[in-house]
Amino acid sequence: MKPPTFFLSSTIYDFRDLRSALKFYLEEQGCTVLASEHNDFLKPLDTHSYEACLRAIERADYYVLLIGSRVGGWYDPAQRVSITRQEYRHAYELQKAGKLKILTFVRAEVWQLREERKDLAAYLASLPYSDAEKKKIEAYPSKFVEDAGFINAFINEVGRNQDTAAALKAGTPLPTGN
Repeated sequence: MKPPTFFLSSTIYDFRDLRSALKFYLEEQGCTVLASEHNDFLKPLDTHSYEACLRAIERADYYVLLIGSRVGGWYDPAQRVSITRQEYRHAYELQKAGKLKILTFVRAEVWQLREERKDLAAYLASLPYSDAEKKKIEAYPSKFVEDAGFINAFINEVGRNQDTAAALKAGTPLPTGN
């Protein structure tokens, strides 16, 4: 049996140590690891590195997503889609087709910030501020997370909570990889 191939997806700067440790461990187990900061996959000169990453995901059996405090490079700045988010979306489509499995991890501090922002939003709903004022308070920058609104939206997308609620209501299969 062929050993599995893993694609590591995250911002590189804040996950450099973890990405290296995962790569080392998985390779020690005989796995193939595709990581963009290494020469693990083809990056043709006539292709943008983002597109090379998306093609590399298609070779993987497992897509490992690490969500931290940074946004990273913008794949589509106008739509506020980072390359990591685009990689996830591509992997999710492959997962739905049964071509790979997704493993997602969120740094504890980022998850905690997300929960605190949800609590803040609930509290603000009880106050007599305008919607514009509430949004401005909710979007107040964090010293820990580069763009809290973006990171929270990304976690919500990966969590597939709306898909889960719809599946429960309709009695259809629950989404996976969340």
